[in-house]
Amino acid sequence: MSATTTLPLPTRPRRRADVSVARALGSDTRAGIYDHLREAGAPRTVRDVAARFELHPNVARTHLELLADAGLVTVGRRKHAGGGRPAKVYTATQEMPVATTAPAVAEPGAPLLVRLLLVLLEAPVSPSRGRAGGRAQLATRAHEVAATEGRRLVTALSRSDREAAAGVAADAPGDADLTIAVERALAALRAHAPLAAIAAAGQDWVDVAGIRGLFALAERVRPEVAEALERGLLTGAVAASGVRVSIGEAGAGAAGAPVVRVRATSPPGGLHAITPAGAVDTRGRPREDGVVEAMRAMAGLQVGDVLEVIAEGPGSPALFARWADRAGHELLAVERAVDDDGRPGIRLLIRSGASSR
Repeated sequence: MSATTTLPLPTRPRRRADVSVARALGSDTRAGIYDHLREAGAPRTVRDVAARFELHPNVARTHLELLADAGLVTVGRRKHAGGGRPAKVYTATQEMPVATTAPAVAEPGAPLLVRLLLVLLEAPVSPSRGRAGGRAQLATRAHEVAATEGRRLVTALSRSDREAAAGVAADAPGDADLTIAVERALAALRAHAPLAAIAAAGQDWVDVAGIRGLFALAERVRPEVAEALERGLLTGAVAASGVRVSIGEAGAGAAGAPVVRVRATSPPGGLHAITPAGAVDTRGRPREDGVVEAMRAMAGLQVGDVLEVIAEGPGSPALFARWADRAGHELLAVERAVDDDGRPGIRLLIRSGASSR
């Protein structure tokens, strides 16, 4: 008697008109997974594929589901001899699906991007602040508009979708509340960004890939607005589950795709209630000069005092974190912030260590 049995899974249609074979195989990673399944000739689980291609299970699952939606993969359940929840398995179809002559479908994220930009147009930037101030104000407004939309999308999720997202996130390491909140956010965003997935996770952070493409058109014209839209959308979507986060760059993932890091921040009354003993604003100058200014400010503080640093630009948090670590200080928090004039920045709280004096 066989130890396992593969059962059909008829509960979800496996062919979507808006997912073509060309699109499904347009990713080198996905094409490699499909070839692997064809060569294997036997069902494979998400964990099998994740291990074979060195992917996070959530990323492997996203690739497999898109292959299934294109009709390239069939989905079933493998029943364990010892009982328990059956494992979902994927098998390559024997023949390549025939391409249809259906009309071209716009990119999934296009309607969302258009909606966000139209809302932005309804609140024009005040010309009295000048060009630089106008750009900052526009980026701030873009972040707010996108955050509102992110919350709306998650709120609109069905109860079953919310529970499914929590089940997917249960296998990930680190902060359960954060991971579940991020997976719910991605479940809401995948209608617009099908490849949105968790790339990696740690104790208080989650790396997310597959969202940047949503704003590719805007990025070519106004990169600061595209960045604000991306981060605002994800911040609002995660906040809909009651989790406050900060978002920063995390480098590149598979095939060079940009990855952002979602990090949990303290709720009101925690780190945000700290009154800094000193503050420096390093925006508008080279990052290295900003670190030097922070060093000088820290030298005038007592051990245990907290210095607030306002920085800007990708790479700034990492640079300050390296300095703090080498100097024996403690980086307490990193978050995106906006000053009273509407200028965006990155706020860091650094506690003075014994070597500061």
